[in-house]
Amino acid sequence: MIVDLLTWEFRVALQDYVAWAIGIAALLWGGGPERAVAITWLLLFELAPGAYEYIDSEEHFEGQVDVFFATIDGLAAAAWITIALYANRNYTLWIAAMQVLAVSAHLASAIAEPISPTGYAVMVVAPSWMQLLLLSIGLSRHLLRKRKFGQYRDWRISKFDPDGGLLSGYGVSIAEMLSANRSTWRDGLK
Repeated sequence: MIVDLLTWEFRVALQDYVAWAIGIAALLWGGGPERAVAITWLLLFELAPGAYEYIDSEEHFEGQVDVFFATIDGLAAAAWITIALYANRNYTLWIAAMQVLAVSAHLASAIAEPISPTGYAVMVVAPSWMQLLLLSIGLSRHLLRKRKFGQYRDWRISKFDPDGGLLSGYGVSIAEMLSANRSTWRDGLK
């Protein structure tokens, strides 16, 4: 079943259409993390391969690995890991994890010569479908949360306050964090 989906001639076109639809929706209605994930996807997986094919249509393989696509996957992993570390969203961690799987496929193919082409294709292609699913779920959850609670912060970036300690940008000092009876913003949601 999966092999049939991987070899289906319209898989790439279908994924491109789905990616553009979800990416444009994230750019229109998403917050900062949704836009950052969508821009990364659209630039690296939709526009860059088309530009590369237009400029240089030859495939450049180092062993069994296409260097261009391995580089694109590595750049996407770096971008999505950075986004996941600073985004005030949980789904970005899963998107970054899926990209680490895709990068590991290139590494496995470079290290182990007799890797199965089907296994390689599954490790590279399957995470991309999961990433699109996760972005669409994350976007819908963002819209529902925004409708229910109003605006909320997109990023976990804090301002450095030398007197307040490491966690001061989060509105919590270390002394307050260790205090047992402090209230949080979640208390109002009960």
